[in-house]
Amino acid sequence: MSNPFLFVSEIDNTEYLTPRVSMNRAVMAKCPVAGVEEGLDGRRFKEIFSPGAIVAEMRRVSRYYGIDYSHLPDFALPKELDKALRSEDVRFHQMGERIARKFGNRLGLLLLTLKTGLPENRAAREDWDDSCWECWRSLETVILMGGLASSMLGRRFKEQVQKVFDHAGVKPYNIMLFENSAYLGVMGLGQRMMEDDTASLVLDMGQTYFKRAVLKKSGGMISSINTLDSLPSRYMQIPFEDEGEKYACAYDLHNYIVNIVSTTYKEASISTPLNERIYISIANYTHSGILNPVRGGYAKLAMLGDNYAALLAEQLSGELRKSIEVRLVHDATATALYFSDIPDSVVITLGTGFGVGFPQIRL
Repeated sequence: MSNPFLFVSEIDNTEYLTPRVSMNRAVMAKCPVAGVEEGLDGRRFKEIFSPGAIVAEMRRVSRYYGIDYSHLPDFALPKELDKALRSEDVRFHQMGERIARKFGNRLGLLLLTLKTGLPENRAAREDWDDSCWECWRSLETVILMGGLASSMLGRRFKEQVQKVFDHAGVKPYNIMLFENSAYLGVMGLGQRMMEDDTASLVLDMGQTYFKRAVLKKSGGMISSINTLDSLPSRYMQIPFEDEGEKYACAYDLHNYIVNIVSTTYKEASISTPLNERIYISIANYTHSGILNPVRGGYAKLAMLGDNYAALLAEQLSGELRKSIEVRLVHDATATALYFSDIPDSVVITLGTGFGVGFPQIRL
């Protein structure tokens, strides 16, 4: 069957994802199986499973084990949970197992919701028709990515997902985990989109960091990757009180991007001759250089022009004094490209929210 979440651009005939695919907007109107956790009916997926929910649970539960996390910021706690699972201190280990079990069960319930497509859950997702639910039912493999899916924590989640499906008597997805996934988006772009026997600058513009790398491709494969220091993402704030403030922030963000890309290109070119095509994974639903104007910290860039890739390429061409082409790709799609040899699969990133990408997309 054709994938109902993939649309074809009228501009260049490539496929792309729209916000329709979002798991963050999904609702578990009815829990797909009893006896796992009560009180989840009617809640959004992003309320049930997210870094924020995990952090809140860690702060609540840790005091029962005599553990003090008050000196640590929220963003540091998920890594502490992974450390707790490895700890020989019984207090930390028991706390880690308790939280990993709870949220592994929750992740299992969310995936089971998608797999079973109960009438109540279908009715709660008005923008999905039967083909969307059939797509999730027929998928064979779910590839979990992101910080919450790595190391020991990811393995615990996978175990609990399996137990939830076994409890429901439903054939589970084949769950795949991938360690050291930080640069898979960069690798996916290079592997699927770079011309052979070239070297390119490839960037991953996320909500928190800009990842940068220089990739060489030969024989149809990535032959080398030189990763550069990541830089902080800035001007990500939303929402705004007025359009003027939003436009000013978009302009600052654009200048920040131009500065990072042009400086990186110049510095990398000293040791490696780069071609004129720059590949960028961006935390935004995008196609044919056009950004979605309403979702995420990069959405405001759409205010600067109808085709942001063309705008960015034009300015970079001036900065670098050569004709630059920019290819923008949705971040979860970029990661999914790395797994294009796995049929009937979907990549789900467990980060600030759920990211979804399909490896078989045509770019």
